Amino acid sequence: MNRAQDIALVAYDVSWPDRFLKTKDQLREVFPTESIDHIGSTSVPGLSSKDTIDVLVGVPDVGQALTSTILDRLTVLGFEYVPASFDDDDDHAFLHRIIGEHRSDHVHVMQLGSDALQGRLLFRDYLRATPTARAKYEWAKKDLAVRFAEHRDDYVKRKQPIVEALMEQARAWEGSH
Repeated sequence: MNRAQDIALVAYDVSWPDRFLKTKDQLREVFPTESIDHIGSTSVPGLSSKDTIDVLVGVPDVGQALTSTILDRLTVLGFEYVPASFDDDDDHAFLHRIIGEHRSDHVHVMQLGSDALQGRLLFRDYLRATPTARAKYEWAKKDLAVRFAEHRDDYVKRKQPIVEALMEQARAWEGSH
């Protein structure tokens, strides 16, 4: 079993924001003018998560942003481009960094202004602002992590309807602010 593929949630770690900032600083060398945001569960104080920092890099055009030169620079930083991850979405590219057997970082390169990019930021902001939603999401993630600890794809697939339901609530929340 490849341990980098296992699902293991840990309690919120106060070091996650600092880890994000270190990764952001590294990515800033490659993307000096692009937006770089902390997303995912590690960006939500108090929320359990896999110990993997999710980073969103917003670019005007994903295809033009990920030239061979840029990909080479990212490889030097330890990031591996995984083109099959979002091969059905030209506005979303994915890289990960695995140190030892630990997935330390996920980097999502997405088109600025896209619905997918806006959705990730909205989901983060909604969970940060809404303790009941955060608790519901955490409970669901913990349940799925126990049931699918060694089956990352099943964990992700089963979590998706929960995320979609919370996104509907997030959109309503956004409209009320």
